[in-house]
Amino acid sequence: MALATVGVMALGALSSSVARAAEDAIVGEVIIEATALSPAVLLTAPERRVVFVNRSGRSVHLQFLMHNRGQHDLVQVPESIWAVFHRAGRHEYVVHFGGRAMSDLRGAVEVVGDPYGGPDPLVCSGITVQGACLER
Repeated sequence: MALATVGVMALGALSSSVARAAEDAIVGEVIIEATALSPAVLLTAPERRVVFVNRSGRSVHLQFLMHNRGQHDLVQVPESIWAVFHRAGRHEYVVHFGGRAMSDLRGAVEVVGDPYGGPDPLVCSGITVQGACLER
């Protein structure tokens, strides 16, 4: 009986560490289709990786709207890109399609919580996309 209990406890510890590693690697994924985003609003935590996957069959550009200074940054999405959002709050974006006229898609990443007390301004105070800092 005691051996079975130890085996179940070890299995539980292993599965929770695997789940934690998976959560640390990717916390969210946004799928870009030709007519919709899934999800339209993604909830995540600061400093977690969000992957944008292009399944539209078209070339797309992702425009991050930076309302603080009226600026925006445009990033091309081949098959997928990743971004890390450093500040809590709503980060809106627009997906523009290349080629024939297709309607733009609007979405947002909602970053909740601030476990580190804010970003390190020497690192990046905005959004990191594929390792490049987009300042706010």
